[in-house]
Amino acid sequence: MKDYLPHAAGALAGLLVAFLMSALSALTQTPQLVLFALLPAVGGALVERVCHRRPDNS
Repeated sequence: MKDYLPHAAGALAGLLVAFLMSALSALTQTPQLVLFALLPAVGGALVERVCHRRPDNS
């Protein structure tokens, strides 16, 4: 379970960024759907990769 925490934290951060971008740019329909589909996945992957690359993380 501990191994999933970085991915979950990144997905949550990506979701928050998606909400923020959606509210600021007033996106609707397909662009908003793409934004909410991609940002949580990308955020989760980036945070997980950064956490696993750190040499002191074992």
